Amino acid sequence: MKRQVFVRGRGAITPLGETWPASRDALAEGRSAVEPVKHFDVEGYPSQVAATVPFALDARGLRSDKPSYAPKPPLDEAEDRRLALARRAADEAWAEARVSAAPSRIGVFVGAESGRATYGTIFALSRAAGGGARFDHARFGEDARRLATSVHAAAVSPAAVASALAARIGAEGPVETISLACASGAAAIVSATQAIRLGLCDVALAGGVGADVDPFMLVGFGLLGALSARGVSCPFDVRRDGFVVGEGAAFVVLAADAGDAPRAEIRGAARTLDAHHLTAPDPTGDGAERAMRGAIEDAGHVKIGYVQAHGTSTQLNDAVEAAAIRRVLGDALPDAHVGAVKGAVGHWIAGAGAIGFLCALEAVEEGLCLPTAGLDAPDPACALPHVAGAALRKPVEAALVNAFAFGGANASLVVSRCA
Repeated sequence: MKRQVFVRGRGAITPLGETWPASRDALAEGRSAVEPVKHFDVEGYPSQVAATVPFALDARGLRSDKPSYAPKPPLDEAEDRRLALARRAADEAWAEARVSAAPSRIGVFVGAESGRATYGTIFALSRAAGGGARFDHARFGEDARRLATSVHAAAVSPAAVASALAARIGAEGPVETISLACASGAAAIVSATQAIRLGLCDVALAGGVGADVDPFMLVGFGLLGALSARGVSCPFDVRRDGFVVGEGAAFVVLAADAGDAPRAEIRGAARTLDAHHLTAPDPTGDGAERAMRGAIEDAGHVKIGYVQAHGTSTQLNDAVEAAAIRRVLGDALPDAHVGAVKGAVGHWIAGAGAIGFLCALEAVEEGLCLPTAGLDAPDPACALPHVAGAALRKPVEAALVNAFAFGGANASLVVSRCA
């Protein structure tokens, strides 16, 4: 018999707030954090907006007096913005959880993409190599020795965030970095759930972080045609034309022990793969549908009252997801209101599924169904019982969370009120 998995703590840092309660309140009002990019020159870029955390963080994840994205010493650990954001959110979740377990029974599961050296460092290394088509090995050998210290290991290692968080809370159990693009954060929570169920650990810190508001990501997603030329994130809206890049971190603490006042538990979890295309979803929605059905079947007999959709604000993805939701919920669809957080805080890539999970958690814990910001004219092709404008209050027995990624990776979770 599989063990139950209870949610004991949650935390987030978003472009709308320094904590989850502050972010939740702003989300409930239907606010959007999307604004023009200010920390680098975006002239000529296909998209010139993003949703960024509007203040700097030091290496401990604490708020700094420096302006956001201010230049820092090369070896400053905060150069890896992923780690600074993740620490802030994880600290909040861990403090709220008040869990106790032997270090060997605590696991850490993090959805994170690879870090990157700073924009300036990469250009400096390029100049050291000759700056042209011909590689100047002698010049590189002379200059790169001086520049090498600018590339801190924490800034480029995919595993750095999970390892640092494990050390921070004294976790000596299983530690995993899940790197599945836009499904990473939700997939990390799925992995943590499975680890607790199987008895591999008793407590798990799980979530995701995205820190991708930089020139490389804007150029890359721009070349793919994935970004909004209008500079608006409006999932399921008839005017949607692409997503907006965002950043932030969201974490939960899961445990086999319900604690003194259990409020929510993860009842269902599933992951699938489209095996269709590197960047486009299967137009039939088969992989997404199998992930949702798998999570609901795993949950057993529950009534889905809220869906936190992946909702990227791209034409094909939103239409495919909406159709899959309609097929999965069938006659139960009218009672399952739908929201998508990317309209407010942009697309965090590896952290997207984790912030979506916190939104679903709010629905079951507090009866607060958060809305889709920017949704003013719903597309008939995306017909769903949308929550738009402001939050909807109603009792929710269980909520479904979706995260679908480039490469066709899909993750779905069902979280419910405790009986």
